[in-house]
Amino acid sequence: MSLPPEFWKEDLTDDDTEEASPPRVHPVLRIYGFLRSGILSLGAVVGVACIAVFAASLLFGVRPLVVISGSMEPTIPVGSVVFSAQVPASELKEGSIATVERPRNLGLVTHRVVKSVEPSSGVYELTLKGDANAQEDPEPYTVQTAGKYVWHVIGLGYIASFLQSQGGMIFALAAGLLVLALFFLDPARSTGGQKARNGATHGKHS
Repeated sequence: MSLPPEFWKEDLTDDDTEEASPPRVHPVLRIYGFLRSGILSLGAVVGVACIAVFAASLLFGVRPLVVISGSMEPTIPVGSVVFSAQVPASELKEGSIATVERPRNLGLVTHRVVKSVEPSSGVYELTLKGDANAQEDPEPYTVQTAGKYVWHVIGLGYIASFLQSQGGMIFALAAGLLVLALFFLDPARSTGGQKARNGATHGKHS
């Protein structure tokens, strides 16, 4: 008895089609992957920015300062972070923006230089005035070195102040743990594992 020719034809429609088509990804995994990519990218940008600020502080003596008053508005708004580099006082000319220590340990002030006098070698008396102030600062600042304005970032001071608070530190810790978890919970591994399991299943049936 002879069998019909169709009997000897291989049925390639099921297995070959499944192997050729990519594995289906659940819509939830697609959304998760998109959000994961965005959060990790944002975390990378923030990390690079922090490293850049830290490196600049070490290499060039640049330090960040949060602006808490409006004395330099509109040039430097409240809530900005000013980056200044420590330089000899001789480099500060009229019109420069300088950061100096207030007398009697009252903190730092960032104002514009309106007058610079050298009463003795290497020692300068700087008269400063805020752009928004009607009068000069009460007394000159006697310095040998001072911070010279480099640039500022508007609004960054609010973020820095928040992160220094208790709630901000908790938020930063939680955000760091979230980024770490997202880094290890890669949806591609799940789909890859599912594809491998599907391949093993097809192998058993072949």
